[in-house]
Amino acid sequence: MHKENNMLAQWSNTPKLDSLTASHLPGNPSVLIFKTNIERARVVLDGGDIKEVVFTESGNQKPILVKAEEAHRIVVGEGNAERDVYHFLKPGGPAPTMRLGITKHRGFGTWSSLPHDFELNPEVGFEEVFFHILTGGVRGREPVAWQRGKGVWHDGKPVDEMWPVKSHTFSTIPMGYHPVVGEPGVHVSYVWVYLAKHAHWEKVK
Repeated sequence: MHKENNMLAQWSNTPKLDSLTASHLPGNPSVLIFKTNIERARVVLDGGDIKEVVFTESGNQKPILVKAEEAHRIVVGEGNAERDVYHFLKPGGPAPTMRLGITKHRGFGTWSSLPHDFELNPEVGFEEVFFHILTGGVRGREPVAWQRGKGVWHDGKPVDEMWPVKSHTFSTIPMGYHPVVGEPGVHVSYVWVYLAKHAHWEKVK
């Protein structure tokens, strides 16, 4: 399952997932596919934004379309960690457990901030993926950001690492502390997808 992911997309770290998979259409990193055995989201990007999300669930033949203007927007953090977060698949439907959105940093070389409260007490079974979209940076050099991960993977194995990420690559994100920062002059956005397997894992109400 994860071997197939690596053939279809580039990863900044090793995929460490159980039921969630992430890929993009072959040769087209502007169309992302996230799947479990019953849920599937097709994400169409427009530059550094999500244009639309098409969600389908096994047993339901009718796809659900969520357009950009329907996303739930909130502002999170402050100072050099302030960012805009757009929730496309949120609690209450249409997806039973899949939660999906995009986070857009404000400014260049800025951070995301502390995790949600529930992530400060890591539990087994959590699965999350980021798809980083980077712009700017030093002329003639590919933009780079740094992703921190301190907590546990879905199987309970501990992690305490920091790794570089390039634009249009996936990263597996552990439950716990996981800020990301752009290098000087780099703007960071990332599509995020995780599975809210428990009610207390919801990021918005």
